[in-house]
Amino acid sequence: MRPDFARIKQTTDIVAVIEACGVALKREGNDFVGLCPFHEDTRPSLRVTQSKGLFRCPACGATGNVIQFVARKENLTEREAALKLCASIPGVVRGADLPAAAAAPTTAANKSLAVDEATRAKLLARVAAFYAKTLFKDRAGLDYLKTRRLDDPATLETFGVGYCNGSMRNALPKSGELIEQLKAIGILNSKGNEIFYGRVVVPIQDANGNVVSLYGRRWSEEEPKHLYLRGERRGVFNGIAARTNQSLLLVESIFDALSLWSAGYRNVISLYGKDGWTSDHETLVRQNGIIEIILALDGDARGQAAAEALAARLIGLVKDVHRVTWPERVKDANEFFLSRSAEEFRTLLPQPSAATSPNEATAREETITLTPEGFAAVIDGRHYELCALEKPSPSRLKATIKALSDQPGGARFHIDTVDFYLSRSRKSFVAEAARLFRELPEAIEADMNRLIVAVEKYVAQKLDGASAAVITVPDADRLEALRMGRSAGLVDELQRDLGKLGIIGEEGNRLLLYLGLTSRKMEDPLAIQILSSSGAGKSHLQDAVLSLCPAEDLIKLTSLSGQALFYKGEDSLRHKCLAIAEVAGAEGARYALRNLISEKKLVIESTIKNALSGRLETQLNIVHGPTAVFETTINPDTDPETKSRYVLLSVDESPEQTRAIIEAQRQSHTLEGRKRHKVRAALLAKHHAFQRLLEPVAVVNPFEPLLAYGDDRLAFRRDHPKYLNLILAVTFLHQMQRPRKHDAELGEYIETTLDDIAIANDLAHQLFGQSLDDLSFPSRQLLALIREYVRARTAETNTPAAEVEWTRRELREAIKWTEARLRLHLAELMRLEYVGATRGRFGQRYAHRLLLDDSEASEVCAMPGLKSVEQLGKEAGCLSKPRNLASEEGHLAGTSQVENCEVLARPHEGNGRKNPNLAANGGRHIYVLRNGAAHTAKDREATA
Repeated sequence: MRPDFARIKQTTDIVAVIEACGVALKREGNDFVGLCPFHEDTRPSLRVTQSKGLFRCPACGATGNVIQFVARKENLTEREAALKLCASIPGVVRGADLPAAAAAPTTAANKSLAVDEATRAKLLARVAAFYAKTLFKDRAGLDYLKTRRLDDPATLETFGVGYCNGSMRNALPKSGELIEQLKAIGILNSKGNEIFYGRVVVPIQDANGNVVSLYGRRWSEEEPKHLYLRGERRGVFNGIAARTNQSLLLVESIFDALSLWSAGYRNVISLYGKDGWTSDHETLVRQNGIIEIILALDGDARGQAAAEALAARLIGLVKDVHRVTWPERVKDANEFFLSRSAEEFRTLLPQPSAATSPNEATAREETITLTPEGFAAVIDGRHYELCALEKPSPSRLKATIKALSDQPGGARFHIDTVDFYLSRSRKSFVAEAARLFRELPEAIEADMNRLIVAVEKYVAQKLDGASAAVITVPDADRLEALRMGRSAGLVDELQRDLGKLGIIGEEGNRLLLYLGLTSRKMEDPLAIQILSSSGAGKSHLQDAVLSLCPAEDLIKLTSLSGQALFYKGEDSLRHKCLAIAEVAGAEGARYALRNLISEKKLVIESTIKNALSGRLETQLNIVHGPTAVFETTINPDTDPETKSRYVLLSVDESPEQTRAIIEAQRQSHTLEGRKRHKVRAALLAKHHAFQRLLEPVAVVNPFEPLLAYGDDRLAFRRDHPKYLNLILAVTFLHQMQRPRKHDAELGEYIETTLDDIAIANDLAHQLFGQSLDDLSFPSRQLLALIREYVRARTAETNTPAAEVEWTRRELREAIKWTEARLRLHLAELMRLEYVGATRGRFGQRYAHRLLLDDSEASEVCAMPGLKSVEQLGKEAGCLSKPRNLASEEGHLAGTSQVENCEVLARPHEGNGRKNPNLAANGGRHIYVLRNGAAHTAKDREATA
């Protein structure tokens, strides 16, 4: 029959239909009002408009027509609801006829209404869920469970334990198909009353997880105390235990099983009374390969007789059958645990036995393997991988979990981010994983309980610093790294390796960058910013050098929000290299980066909502450094606060450098170029091993009191510590060549040599001199080109240099710069008054003029005030007896005593450096302060 929806709605009296469903309506104006049946309504909120055939409830949002009301009330589809309305009379129902038909007395045929299995399971599940909610609303059932020590929340939630106090009848319609169905399956008796009234109710499931029966235990002394749904006994209580255990505990009643499960014995199932072994029990044992059953039936005469009979029946079905003998005056398991513990029950079990507590039973079935990102777990053959574990809080424990299943059709997986402390999040993952593994949800829930314990242990170990996966260095790489670290030509080898990575020239820049990444293991690492024009190769320079940093110590970011660093893990930035591709992608994080460099940590206190109490609370988050920070930019207008914390570098933008780069590019696909690419992997492995072998040893500079630095600029207050740290970084790089010394307070340390200071001085003259004034290096190059251009124009026109005017277009064509590049750096020259605009307002073209005389220097200057190593060597060697230049203790600095000093003059080897910029000039000699005690044979052996 195909219902005519439009005609049904037109001819059906919606008021009569709703009243026939047990809702009393009262006229109020043009509408009717009554209690809404779709939620717990205490004041009439249902409004029915008879003329339009519509209903609505503002409280719960229910709304619709007469068909939709019946469909929602009877849990039907709209088509089924329409057919039900049509079935009342032939054709299409009239409103006047519907109440009489709906209110017709129940016939004998209705009493024997047939209910299919799917509907039966659905109804039983809804009834069980209603009773489970009632347990916490009516204290009678929960109080009774407390007297039996069965009020454990985990047990109640796992098995859906509930209580029937008769309130469900009030939530049902007075009559109708639902009432008849509940009578047919045995929930209601012939009078419409609940048969489990006054009882604690426990649902029983079949092998597919469907509720097939209910068990009720009366809390009062009235009989009968035990009650099951009428009909055959179906399902096995906690039958899921057979899937994960080869040994089962068998008890008489469900309450005995609950007691054992609460005590930790999860491999327990229940009979339907002493003679309640069913075909479902036998099927369960056969299908799951159970090898042992331990009978823990009641200790009275009838229980022991039943145990003896059942033991005989089980012979041949399982390998071993054992019986538990209860202590004197103990009847059953529930009574035992009222006064005794799980450990005492263990003594009653046969030894050895597989029926142990779950912690022992699962220890053989659970394998945990650490991974670089987290850990992998195999539980009863089910494989899980966990990573991205967040720092836990009392209300949250989040991780990304991947469930993998190897099936004949190919590997399948499900991945999700799960909050292990949030029931809703766990249930969502359990449902998907159960479908993936083709297991019941209860088995996956048991896995989740194990995983929660494993995650908590993993996080606790990680916070204690004990979980970090140990990265082993292969022996071949270790030997090669040690050879390089102990080589007198260490810096030479570094320069050669950096060249093999494709870095053309830039000897000073690339060495300083390598020192920067090495300094991450020091207490005060370097921070480096590369400022150059777009396309000059600054990103390539930074990426190439940082590729020599081990992956576990390198954090490379393209973009960074303002608060991101504040919410990193507590130790996620400690002794790491943080590389930002472009400053423009991290403008909002400038404040955080400055504080990370200066204070060596980030501290934020934010307001959060407590998930348990709902109150707003403050949470303190600390992210510890120190961190070596690297970044690139094209903007010369970096704010002074940021600029003062970085060592500023600039890429060589000269035509000569461009020609060298192009020539190298033309060699990249030749045979030799291809061979160089193959060397890259071995080169990276060597440097990664070298970096991992560097130890965070303290560095002491005994020459520090003798050093000098410029003092005529305020900026030197921040630049001077950069110079001192640069010296320490050079020493730290050469730690494998330095003898280890020991101080009672400081512990183990190494000392700076004059060779280290020589390298640092050369780098300081090359690179620190660029930041003596506010002019960036690219703008300084532009200024030099402008001066050459003006000189050429002066020679051509005989015009004084101060009167030569030129436009931006003329200059761009002369020096071959792009418009964007020229505009950016010309603006800086104008702002600093090296170049001025002579005209250009009111729509005219701009003309510029050089404001700098030829007599004024504009080239990069050497750092003023630095002492040469020759002078330092003489000052240190001229000390006739030990005396202190920093305190009154009679030594150079803190823990560095100098005795029997000998100043040796030798041609400068510069730690093996051959670069003329970093080596001696004009036959210069380098003086090395040698301490007799530090260069004995014993110390050399210790160093080797």
